[in-house]
Amino acid sequence: MAIAYAGPTAAEARPAGVHRTAWSAYGPLKLATAYLVGTYLVFLFFGQSAQVPDLTVLTGYVLAGVAALALGYALNVRRRVVHRPAPAEGRGGYPRVLITICATYYLAFGLFLLSVRGFPTPRALLDAFTNPGDSYFERIRSTTESMPAAVHLFTLTSVFYAMLIPLAVLWWRNMGWLLRLYVLAGLVAYGTYYLSVGTLKGLGDMLIFWGASYLAVRSRRPVARRAARKRRSGLLIALLVGLLFAGYMSFNQSDRLRHSEATSLFPPNPAVAAVVGDELASGISATVFYPTHGYLGLAYNLQSPFQWTYGLGGAKAVTELYEDLTGDDSPARDRYTARTEMLTGWPDGMYWSTIYPWLASDLTYLGALVFMAVVGWFLAKFWREVRQGRTLSLMLLAQLALLIAFVPANNQIGQQAFSLIGFASLALLSFLDRLYRQPSEPEERAPTRRPARPAAPQLV
Repeated sequence: MAIAYAGPTAAEARPAGVHRTAWSAYGPLKLATAYLVGTYLVFLFFGQSAQVPDLTVLTGYVLAGVAALALGYALNVRRRVVHRPAPAEGRGGYPRVLITICATYYLAFGLFLLSVRGFPTPRALLDAFTNPGDSYFERIRSTTESMPAAVHLFTLTSVFYAMLIPLAVLWWRNMGWLLRLYVLAGLVAYGTYYLSVGTLKGLGDMLIFWGASYLAVRSRRPVARRAARKRRSGLLIALLVGLLFAGYMSFNQSDRLRHSEATSLFPPNPAVAAVVGDELASGISATVFYPTHGYLGLAYNLQSPFQWTYGLGGAKAVTELYEDLTGDDSPARDRYTARTEMLTGWPDGMYWSTIYPWLASDLTYLGALVFMAVVGWFLAKFWREVRQGRTLSLMLLAQLALLIAFVPANNQIGQQAFSLIGFASLALLSFLDRLYRQPSEPEERAPTRRPARPAAPQLV
């Protein structure tokens, strides 16, 4: 059950073409470049750059990764073909059933996860929110018990997890209030679990999906003066949500440090401490360390010799599946991050090393740069197709946003079977849609000066 193309939503059902301005064409690349370069600059000036064995090599490789992403993106944007014919009219409506199924998945999965730990009372949930350190370490102590077998069902159907937020953002204005409430109930149930265990990973992923989907959907609408004001308001709201998330993350980190008596590891900045206090300032230092320390891990991994893992070392989920099936743990032992731990002591699994050593375990470091160019190529392709109405590309765009957001950390999509299966399922649906598209429909056509009127939604 997949949506191939979606025509205009209520606000878009007016003549409006795909505007190929500098922002519309290169917007995602600008954001990705600013983020990747920005995190590296934070590492250089506020991180552990003094411990890097060869800062020149590290800086050169990080910039090469960003350049490869930009090169792949530019190659796709500069292709001659631009537009795909809009779907035929007369097959309107929005995917109410699919959205309901996806929301049910979130609701059921959230309740399942909460049931494993015991449903928290409102008082317990408030305590977990205000004392995240207690909840976090309690979850770690309780991870010795295996999850019920039902979790495999949610893992195998995780494509519904990847679909909901892009669909909800795209069709929110068309959805009735009952369906909106049901979608919110599913998201709240899923997010409540992460609040109850004192970790923000799941909430962060949902914010990334929402942010990428929101920017893509907003880019499809005509840039009138009123629409521009609404866009600015939406971006301010997104910025506010991001700041609130970062603020709570700093509080979360400070509470963890207090419980583990590790505050001394993250000395507070005196200027920040004068404003928010020593404890929260230490949490802010830990929050800055969180997305940037992977560059130090990369510096150590760049010193390690190459040892091929035969396509099994780049994704942790694949490595674990192979080991479960064969009992052979050599891919886990031979990947860069594991061997670097043996050579330098940089802990594999506890600290990050960016995405590059994971990719290089299978592709070499040069091949990892080629991979980033491929990511850039598809980022531009999905962005263009979203603006032309392809909903599957919107879902895949959100997945690439998640991958890029975790470039300073690890190969996030390949870290767990849950995320890897969700991404692979979307990619398969997209491939099948392209494969079985009617031959009479050319995939792309040359641009016209006069924009065509958007067509009604079409479901496949």
